[in-house]
Amino acid sequence: MKTLLLFITFFSFSYAAFAQIPKGMDVYDGWACTKKGDTLRGKICNIDPKSGQRLDKIFLFDSANKKSRLGAEKLNSYFLEGKLFEFVTLEESPVAVPMQKAITGDLCLYYAWFPLIESTPQKYVYEKAVFLKKKDQTAYIEVLEKKFQKNMALYFKGDEDIVQLIKDNKYEAKDIEKIVEAYNAKN
Repeated sequence: MKTLLLFITFFSFSYAAFAQIPKGMDVYDGWACTKKGDTLRGKICNIDPKSGQRLDKIFLFDSANKKSRLGAEKLNSYFLEGKLFEFVTLEESPVAVPMQKAITGDLCLYYAWFPLIESTPQKYVYEKAVFLKKKDQTAYIEVLEKKFQKNMALYFKGDEDIVQLIKDNKYEAKDIEKIVEAYNAKN
């Protein structure tokens, strides 16, 4: 009888522990940094498994598989799959947007994804946007393909080495990582 009770207790606990991560939800080991300065560790999901929607709030499952839904109101950033995401408020947006911080340095490179009009509740389609932010500035500038060289010459005005690098190599928006790395290596 004790064996049966022990088995039922163990089975119930095991089922409860794993039942909270919905089937089909891709979760990854990661961490989240709260606005209070705490670090939460566990399994994280930031994309809806059914629609592919990038979530403005993450699901975090702690070591006991307790599920929390956390967003910009409680978090500064989160990390999963080797990528750091920060919640950033852009001038055009009234709410903070999770943006991937792709390159860190005196000049940071960020990626953000914004839903397109073609999106439906069943299937989301995104446009990837690229942003730059200098360490000593608060504003994020979007990198646009249209008039790229002219816009970058204005952004890097006063840093003739970088402006010349862009012109000499005929860099386009797709080469932004090379430009950011060159800027950071120089500074």
